[in-house]
Amino acid sequence: MSLQKYEKLKQLYKLLPEGVVVPSSWLVEQGYSRQLIHKYVNNGILKKIGFGSYARAESPVIWEGVVLGIQHFAKLPFYVGGLTALGLWGFAHYLPLGNLNEITLYGEKNPPAWIKSLKIAQRLVFYKKPWFGSIGLKPYPTNIRNLDILVSSPERALLEMLYLVEKNGVTFGYAAELFENLTSLRPSLLNELLVKCESLKVKRLFLYLSSIYLHPWTKHINRDIDIGTGKMQIVKNGRFDKNYLITVPKEFHAA
Repeated sequence: MSLQKYEKLKQLYKLLPEGVVVPSSWLVEQGYSRQLIHKYVNNGILKKIGFGSYARAESPVIWEGVVLGIQHFAKLPFYVGGLTALGLWGFAHYLPLGNLNEITLYGEKNPPAWIKSLKIAQRLVFYKKPWFGSIGLKPYPTNIRNLDILVSSPERALLEMLYLVEKNGVTFGYAAELFENLTSLRPSLLNELLVKCESLKVKRLFLYLSSIYLHPWTKHINRDIDIGTGKMQIVKNGRFDKNYLITVPKEFHAA
């Protein structure tokens, strides 16, 4: 191998961390032609992960590496949220067994084809709603070269999870159990998120559950927010709560 080729390969290992998936466009931007990328694949230096995406061949791809590829290398505005974020912030013992087999990400746009075609152990699920912009996003450390990924805070993740109640496998009872154990949230951030929230379902569920589980932080929640006027069926064969205009399971309805 010539010195020039060796330096090119050495630079690749420096730029591309182990376990991270990057789009071919990023490799091209770093000065690696598509012909050279193809050669690296044939020589066992890179491996093709999906349509137009690559990783170092000697290391297994991990989901954190996929998220780093999306956020840091492809510069795409997707964030880890919902149930996955709640698990990362320490609420995993309240989550379904094997939750991290599914990684939930949020963004306003559709993910590009190279993300959809990834073949890794975890399933990546993308949601567009609810969307809160950059409010309540926090860096979360990974073991990949001390790089951080952007993850929804517990407050934001809670509201994202409430959007999925009674669909996507999140039952009302499960959401209530999780809510019951969220004893130390920041009301100022929740108030900011509720103002931004466009989902009447999320706002109604949040206010209802915060009236059932009277954590110390709930007394600082601004309850004077628009929740609409129409009735909303959250669960079938439940009881209607006139304060928040939703049907809830009979065992949760106040006498």
